[in-house]
Amino acid sequence: MDAAALNQFDLNYNATARIRCDDGTELYYEQYGNADGPPLTIVNNFFIIATLWRNFTKTLARDHSILSFDLRNQGASSRSESGLAFESLVEDLKLVLDARGIERTFLLGTSTSTLICRDFTLKYPERVQGLIMVGPLFCPYGSRRRRYLTRSWLHALETSGVQGLFNMIYPLVYSDRTIESGGSATYLTLRDRFMALNSYEQLRLFLNVSLSTDDAPDKLTRIEAPTLLLAGDGDFFMSSSSLEAAAKLLRNGRARTIPFAGHVPYFEATPAFEKWVGGFVADTQGRK
Repeated sequence: MDAAALNQFDLNYNATARIRCDDGTELYYEQYGNADGPPLTIVNNFFIIATLWRNFTKTLARDHSILSFDLRNQGASSRSESGLAFESLVEDLKLVLDARGIERTFLLGTSTSTLICRDFTLKYPERVQGLIMVGPLFCPYGSRRRRYLTRSWLHALETSGVQGLFNMIYPLVYSDRTIESGGSATYLTLRDRFMALNSYEQLRLFLNVSLSTDDAPDKLTRIEAPTLLLAGDGDFFMSSSSLEAAAKLLRNGRARTIPFAGHVPYFEATPAFEKWVGGFVADTQGRK
């Protein structure tokens, strides 16, 4: 992943599709891929936008019907006038599925959106055929570490702005190989894109709302859907031993790591990411 490749990413909003929430908020979505394939719904984490997923799902799109959308207060979706609750993010996912007529789906979350996918699966288990958690940001032992981390990010944001937050998370999120091989050009490209896509108000709102849900281990024990926990072997938050511990709490879970990747393997090892996701979907369907 170098600056030249990053500059070739397709981030254009090429449609005007919107789903209207009861409170008037409008959510941008796009649906692409093989309309006859199994549905795969991707939930953004707090730092990226829906259009980015086109760049990481080109192979998956051949065999899957892919749905992505911007969270409220993100990208091309509108801003909530009445603040933000974590439960609203869970309910927005249901609204998007209902609007698109998707009764059951494979659900893919990354980083902070694994919290949304986890809570959605607990509340609406009948809607989830399989669950894919990439770079999970929940702990199999409890919430303290994630909350300490989130508060440190908030502190960086509030004292040093959006750039200060990026400077804190950059060496955490990306692997050592990516950072060294990409050099200053990759850092600057990613920094500028991060600052263009994320405002201070948006990030502060999202980080605060993530503190309102917990990592009680019993949440994982109640998930019945087949679940893949996927992380780079250099993930800063979820070590391989913790990934395995989380998988053991799940009723039908498995853990896999991707070499030479950090917290965002879809960025750093796209072919391996697509291979694992596609294989999990095919395997889960074969066990019906």
